Amino acid sequence: MIDLVIRNATRHDGSGGPPSVGDIGIDGGRIVALDERLTGGVGREEIDCSGLAVAPGFIDLHTHSDVSLLSEAGCISAIEQGVTTQAVGLCGFSAGPVDAASLVGLIDEEPIFAFPGVEWDWRTIGGYRDAVRRARPATNVATFVGHNTLRRFVLGGADRPPTPAELRRMVALVDAAIDDGARGFTTGLSYAPGMFATVDELATLAGVAAARGRPYHTHMRYGPDGVRASVREALETAERAQVELNISHLYPSAQEPDESADELLAMLHAARDRGLEVTFDLTVFERGGGAWVQSLPGWARDGGMAGTAAVIRDPSSRARLVEFLTGPGADWWLSDWDDQLICKVNRPEHADLAGRTIADIARERGRTPIDTALDLVLEDGQFWVAPTIKRQAHLDALIASPLCVPIGDGFAHHPERHRAYGIMPKSFGTFPLVLGDYVRDRGVLSLPEAIHRITAEPARRLGLTDRGRLAPGCFADLVVFDPATVANRADAADPAARPHGIHRVLVNGSWVVIGGAATGDRAGLAL
Repeated sequence: MIDLVIRNATRHDGSGGPPSVGDIGIDGGRIVALDERLTGGVGREEIDCSGLAVAPGFIDLHTHSDVSLLSEAGCISAIEQGVTTQAVGLCGFSAGPVDAASLVGLIDEEPIFAFPGVEWDWRTIGGYRDAVRRARPATNVATFVGHNTLRRFVLGGADRPPTPAELRRMVALVDAAIDDGARGFTTGLSYAPGMFATVDELATLAGVAAARGRPYHTHMRYGPDGVRASVREALETAERAQVELNISHLYPSAQEPDESADELLAMLHAARDRGLEVTFDLTVFERGGGAWVQSLPGWARDGGMAGTAAVIRDPSSRARLVEFLTGPGADWWLSDWDDQLICKVNRPEHADLAGRTIADIARERGRTPIDTALDLVLEDGQFWVAPTIKRQAHLDALIASPLCVPIGDGFAHHPERHRAYGIMPKSFGTFPLVLGDYVRDRGVLSLPEAIHRITAEPARRLGLTDRGRLAPGCFADLVVFDPATVANRADAADPAARPHGIHRVLVNGSWVVIGGAATGDRAGLAL
């Protein structure tokens, strides 16, 4: 007898090849058999999946669930869309290393770390992984170590280069984090304090990851020179460090023509022709989601949020800011305040702001939109906005590339307890949107290829050799879904709407979703 037999499944093994129909045997949390027909009655539990697809559990290569999954260990938003493994520590933000001083800044200034019910009783990546083990989340968790967290720990929020001693300390911290289980090194160069780093600093730290056989993932700088300059810097950093590079959420401006996506792909392919291993990932919604303060210039972000608040409160520097934000150097999306949808707040007492636009709030307050946005920074800190920053034509061209892995870039949310902090549709509906809209409805990807991109390929990039595939010996992380009906239902009006067509989800051999709903079982591991 074995624990479970899934019968008559249309099996997608994660390779990108055609599916096969047959049975799957699972025992002790691992796949033990893939046969056309296993002997009847061999499983303690047997389910018939005739007409349904069974795939490896979806691996979200890029999330910010670091702390939200400790606050909501059931990971409802993730598992109900088929996610069985979440990567965290992206965009330069990881849950360690920290000390008492840097922890205050992380929790107060970075909304990705501000979730209820979490006691920060760790200081290192290893300590964070221990906290994940104690929480027993419903998904597996793999963490990177982030440059913003490192730099804040060593230098604070200052806009200056590290001293040689400080750089050596950051090098040692990256090495120690990898010893503690970090899967690689990440940067977020649109955020403070990471934005203050030079290529010299970045290449030195990425080189530590390279020496340990770990990759470098970067949220690029996206400065006034545009995305191409950002790509060139990322490639230069990776070439100098001789590190495997993954560019996080790569896309051109929505204002650029359709061929802009092909131009970015050409840059990556040229780098690959030079011998650089470079890939990218991408969110699949046209709306983005990030801290509004990213639009502020570096001089207004020196010294962390305290420094930014001082700039905004000073009348002369505030006037300088307004001139910058309304002049030729401003981000293009700032011109449409009615599209500046607030999608996340830093403090739950401001929950009523989520789901509203800055223009709407400005009209209510009788203020200009720019003054309203600056006031909101003083009131809430790093509130997030979700403007329409991507074009569907760009998304289709980029997602069609074999270099691309679709990602959620969201959070493990509880649909009610976390609502006060703001919820984005991508946290609940990314992978059903890929399988429904991009695959079935519009044919941007074939179903086998899409499954490969959200299973075996992200597993490869994470260095996970025993997940992301249907093969004997692999862990039993599986998704049972209906290709004919799978669809996203989450939108701005109802960002926590559950997807359709995800029938069952198995994590390490335990059912965490049955009938489309979370069972309450929590079988995830700290990878």
